[in-house]
Order: sequence, then structure tokens, then C-alpha cells
Amino acid sequence: MPPPESHPPQSSAPTARPSAARRIGLVVNPTAGHGRGRRAGERTAQLLTAAGHDVIDLSAPTGALALTQARDACSDGIDALVVVGGDGMVHLGVNAVVATRTPLGIVAVGSGNDFAAALGLPLHDTERALSTVCTALTTGTRCVDAVHVTAPPPPTPITAPQQPPQKAPGPPTPRAPDPLTGTWYAGTLSVGIDAAINATANTYRWPSGHGRYLRAVLACLRTFAPYGYRITIDGTTRETLATLVAVSSAPRFGGGLRIAPDAQVDDGLLHVVHAGPLSRTSILRIFPGIYTGRHARHRAVTITHATSVTIEATTTGATPPVAFADGEPVGRVPLRADIHPGILHLLA
Repeated sequence: MPPPESHPPQSSAPTARPSAARRIGLVVNPTAGHGRGRRAGERTAQLLTAAGHDVIDLSAPTGALALTQARDACSDGIDALVVVGGDGMVHLGVNAVVATRTPLGIVAVGSGNDFAAALGLPLHDTERALSTVCTALTTGTRCVDAVHVTAPPPPTPITAPQQPPQKAPGPPTPRAPDPLTGTWYAGTLSVGIDAAINATANTYRWPSGHGRYLRAVLACLRTFAPYGYRITIDGTTRETLATLVAVSSAPRFGGGLRIAPDAQVDDGLLHVVHAGPLSRTSILRIFPGIYTGRHARHRAVTITHATSVTIEATTTGATPPVAFADGEPVGRVPLRADIHPGILHLLA
């Protein structure tokens, strides 16, 4: 007779995690998309857990606290950060993971979702968005550009006679980014009437969507006067009166406005959109064309490619408003924006 089969002793230890399991930080904006954010956040946590991942909730009562917690988690070595919301949450995620190896996943359920749209990610579809995230965790990330915004250094005092330069100045030397100084963005820095409209729209509770933006346009035009700027693009400086100045790394902002229609998220370029001094009537005529990018053909609009841009105020026009990056306030000029190609790792 054959010997009886031997069986290993039964173990009470928990089942090991799948080899593909990850530690994933999650930040949710519950108010995004008129309340869709909360439901989408709960569903995101359920789906990630069902896929075998360990989910660490990094959400907080304030954006500043959520950013601090997300940055700390990235430093501690989480495998990915997933944000649930609109462009504001993407902005938080970018500032948490930039200059690290932590990839960023996006569940786009906000009102604008401009950056997610530029990437071709699912919009308002949590299941499809999480499918994209989980697939990229296995197949690899996509590297795209991010822009670092800082206050430019003050002029160096002259302490000795200066010798003539040996060669013509070129673009400024790229600076090694310190992710904890200034702010980062992946979409658009608004410094002109677009920033004033953003700030005004944020004060309105009605109407929703594009109606609120249009209401803000009409309100800002009542007191509008062209702004005075000194703009330095890759070492070349000019002073100008302008209606709009935007520095974009992606084509869209403001919930579908194609401010820099030819921009790509990975082309390594800043697209500097400049609209000269315009009358209120001209602004109203041009504005609808921004949704399709038709404004770029207007004779008062120029789009210049750059790697570094410094924007300052002059006294020749109205004082520029508080600047916004991806819809979030970053302060007044002077500001310097530097492109950092491929620094951002996305689960896309």
C-alpha cells in the first residue's frame, strides 16, 4: 500500500498580500463637482482596496494640511498618490509629488478637469479612472512637464565697475528646483484679466459652471484698464501694456478655455500668451474664441515659446492682479516661471 499523504500543518497567519499590492495615499476633495467628490472618493477607496492595495487616507479639513500630509507620505515612501477632485486637487497632487519618484493618479470629478482632459483621462467616471491608475501601476508611468513658480532674486548690488560682457546673454541657467519653495503647476499661470476673472468667480455661489465665469467676465470689465508689465522671456526683456498674460504648459484652463491651443504637456516648453491693450468691446468679441483657440489668430495676441519667464509690474498701466496657477492663488508679481521637462510622473 502506498504511504499515506502528508499535509502541511494549518496556519492561522493572514493571507499574504498580492505581489502587485501597493501602499497608495488618497486625497479627496468632497466638495468637488457639487458634491460628487465625496461619493467618488469613497468609491475610489473601495476599488483600490478590492484590488489588493493598502489605502492611506491623507484627506484633511484644509488644503494646506492635506498637502503637508501628502508630502510627508511621499517622503515616507508610499508607492503612489491618488487625488480625487478637479484641477485644484491636481494642483495639490503636483505640489506633493513633484521632484520625487512618487507617481500621481487622477480621478477627475471636478467642474473643470482641464489637466485630466489634456491627458486624455476619463472624466466623471470613477471606475474607468481607477482602471487607468491600476493599469499604470503595473505597466509604468508617463512623464510630463511641471512649472516652478518663485519670486525672482533681487538685483545684485553693484559694488565695483562692471566689465563689458564677453558674449551676448542667453537664456538664464536652469536652477535646481527646491520643491518646498514657491509653488508648482502643470497647467496655466494667469497674470492678467484672466486672473482677475478667476478671483472674482471664486466669490460667486451662482450660477454654476461656465455661467459663473461669464458673470465674472462682465463684472471685471466694468473697471478694467490695461496692466503694466515688464516681461523677461529667456533673457530678453520688454515693457508692455497688456490685457492678458498667461504662461501655459498645457492647452486648457478655466473649464475648457483653450488658452494655449498648441501646448503639449510634455513638449518641454512654456507657451507665453500675451494679449495687448484691448477695449472692453474687443475683449467681449475675443472671449468666445478662447474656447476653440481662435483667439490665437487675433492681431493683438502673440504666443511665444520659452523655458523661463519673469513677470514684473510697471507704473505705466494698472497694477496686475493676484496671479493664479491652475486656479489657485500664488501671489502678486514679480514672479518667475521655469519649465522642468518630464519631472512629473503620472499614472496615465
